Amino acid sequence: MSRKKKDNAKQGTYALCITMGIVLGFGLGVIFEQLLITTLVGAVAGFLAAAKLTR
Repeated sequence: MSRKKKDNAKQGTYALCITMGIVLGFGLGVIFEQLLITTLVGAVAGFLAAAKLTR
């Protein structure tokens, strides 16, 4: 049972980091007038941060 909880926590960390990256990228995209590029960069940065946190 604890293994299942651990997997859910890992999945939640990925979701949180990717979502925060997208939100941050969207906000910066409006400022820099490059919405798609900064949103994608934010999502990738969130994924990489989650990968580093869950090791």
